[in-house]
Amino acid sequence: MPTIAGSRRPEKAVPSAAKELGNRRENLESRRLVRFAVELARSLEIKKLLVQADELPDIRMIERMTSGEVIIWLIRDGSEFKGSGEEGEILLHIPDVPLSRMSQIHLGLFLAVINDLVSLDESIICLSGVAGSKRLDTLQLTNPRRDFPWFEHEDFEESQPLITTKEFARIIDIALRFAAEGREGRPFGTTFVLGNPDELRPYLRQIVLNPCIGHPHRSRDIHNPDFLESLREFALMDGAFVVNAKGIVESAGTYLDAAAHRISLKPGLGARHTSAAAITARTDSVAVVVSESSGTVTVFNDGAIVFELEKSGQHNMRDVHLVPG
Repeated sequence: MPTIAGSRRPEKAVPSAAKELGNRRENLESRRLVRFAVELARSLEIKKLLVQADELPDIRMIERMTSGEVIIWLIRDGSEFKGSGEEGEILLHIPDVPLSRMSQIHLGLFLAVINDLVSLDESIICLSGVAGSKRLDTLQLTNPRRDFPWFEHEDFEESQPLITTKEFARIIDIALRFAAEGREGRPFGTTFVLGNPDELRPYLRQIVLNPCIGHPHRSRDIHNPDFLESLREFALMDGAFVVNAKGIVESAGTYLDAAAHRISLKPGLGARHTSAAAITARTDSVAVVVSESSGTVTVFNDGAIVFELEKSGQHNMRDVHLVPG
């Protein structure tokens, strides 16, 4: 279509206006959801809210509506969110990976519990949204002991000591990164078993020469960021990683050889998940499995699935599957 010399066609005017209108509506939706969450918390005498800070358009939105409630800000690593800077403000970091809404909530809640930010019998309201959307669209009212089978026991810290450690949290972090990033853009699957190597040994068989033998602890410590790429390379081998309670990788390329009888898993899970379930049934250990096909991170304890974290974009709404106790 011809145009008059010197004139400019308003090509971006309509899209810009539509985007501005959309942003206003999304901000309005977030404000309404926050207001409802605060009103619900007060009506139920709930004192804490867990909020996915990266999807909140304006931090002042919550500050204006709350009075006395404790806000636990859930923040992805590398986020520019700085908070208000007030004393006592709680910032809880999760890996910067594309998790679904509910996976973000449940991972955040789990970390809040093991960091003593939320008590086992305390109800809490959680707010989240699609990663990168800059809007809140999901509210969940939850209670750790009621909704997490791991937390059901009165003596949780004594009965599940591995789960309350920074080593377990670090393995979850690594598994989520592997699931999101793969290697050179290609997905891969792997397993981490956290436990006492002496107890695990009868159920382990080395498939290949153990690449961890002879290396100092520092160079095979899961907390050492320089070791992450080596882990990624070792993960391409068949077999699992065996990690001791101090976070030292004892072996890689290790076959899990525990009998799988009386193990019942949902359809679609293969040998990697079955072997992880079996070894946790026979030992006081916890296993974390990265699925090559779906990228889902699954945690096993006592022979059963108790935690699943799904990547953002998967259509299954059961983002974190908590097996009923």
